[in-house]
Amino acid sequence: MLKINTATSRGFTIVELLIVIVVIAILAAITIVAYNGIQNRATNSQVTAGVRTYITAIQQYATLNSSYPSHLGCLGAGYPGNQCWAGTSGNISVNASLDTQISQVLTSKPTLATSRFSIGIGDNMRAGAMYQNSGGERIIYYLKGTDQPCLPGSTSANEGGLVTQCVYRFANL
Repeated sequence: MLKINTATSRGFTIVELLIVIVVIAILAAITIVAYNGIQNRATNSQVTAGVRTYITAIQQYATLNSSYPSHLGCLGAGYPGNQCWAGTSGNISVNASLDTQISQVLTSKPTLATSRFSIGIGDNMRAGAMYQNSGGERIIYYLKGTDQPCLPGSTSANEGGLVTQCVYRFANL
């Protein structure tokens, strides 16, 4: 005689559900970490491409004018509130006079950043790059993450445990 099992399974056990939830959580965590890494690399690539453009433009300006631009300010476009630096260490803004000088050799400003990020020191926020003409002409730019590769000719230092500060110094004329 054939015995038929009348007990049927009506769902998943708690253990099975917990295993599925844990697997989904692990996959979500891996995806978020990978996405953040991709996003940081894209932001850093945008900044370094813009800085490379400005290095060439400022060198061309110096060749034509026998001097470097004489104004300090943010390089590029798209900064929130037109500021690339904000916080207790000082605010640096887009400078129309600097833009006018550089426009002799650069017809349109690249967008280096559209949002500022914390450098891990107080309330200091940075984005994109800035040109500084006191104490030697240079471009200072920040890359998200520590130990990021700066452009050739730039010096680098980790700052605040969150970012890499890169400094490109122009040769004396």
